[in-house]
Amino acid sequence: MIESLYIAETGLNSQQKMIDVISNNIANISTPGYKKANVSFAELVTPVPADALQEAITDSGKGVHVASVQLDFRSGELKQTGHPMDLAINGEGFLAVEMLDGETGYSRAGRLRIADDGFLTTQDGLRLQPGIQVPPESTDLTVTQSGNVLARVQGSAELIELGQLEVARFAQPEALRAVGSNVFKASEQAGAMTAGAAGTNGNGMLVQGFAEMANVSMNEEMVSLMLAQRGYQLNARLVQVADQVLETINNIRR
Repeated sequence: MIESLYIAETGLNSQQKMIDVISNNIANISTPGYKKANVSFAELVTPVPADALQEAITDSGKGVHVASVQLDFRSGELKQTGHPMDLAINGEGFLAVEMLDGETGYSRAGRLRIADDGFLTTQDGLRLQPGIQVPPESTDLTVTQSGNVLARVQGSAELIELGQLEVARFAQPEALRAVGSNVFKASEQAGAMTAGAAGTNGNGMLVQGFAEMANVSMNEEMVSLMLAQRGYQLNARLVQVADQVLETINNIRR
């Protein structure tokens, strides 16, 4: 009966993790470029010595635990904003950014701004890579579908090319490591990074004046949340029942 309490505890912990992940998905439903997270569970089992493999195994499972929390990198809906500093990727890939620690991060949150030094950055101030500097008093900033960045600089009647943004891709993007603010870092499991012009070799195209919405369905998340809450309640009930049985056993012994 003591074992039942431990099994129920694993269920409570796992369902609480599920509730936390779903709540975070719902909280970011309006965050551009956000990718929903999915929780996978696995059964806890008792290790069996090799010399016991020939014997009949009748022991029950030991509960459940969170096996993984994986991100769903399916594209979200592209919403037209009309703002020239909004940039969405239509297809696969990421924009590379320079993290505060000097390492390279990857993001699909394409709401950009021009920093005080003229470089294009994310809303959180992370500089896009390769770096593109916009001259002072430039107008008509334009990003083509292939990633060419142009602007009309002071004293020029025509658009001048300032540089080209590249799209980075990974073989297993779901294995990227989330570091917050919709930014991810490479991992060995994600595979080698390849970068190139947008719209080529399977890279998504860049669409100016659009923002990629979160790929979160409120209906799906609410159903999942209700199921997780119900699972939590059932495990809590199991704790109560096990406690009542233990109390009954103790009373019989008196």
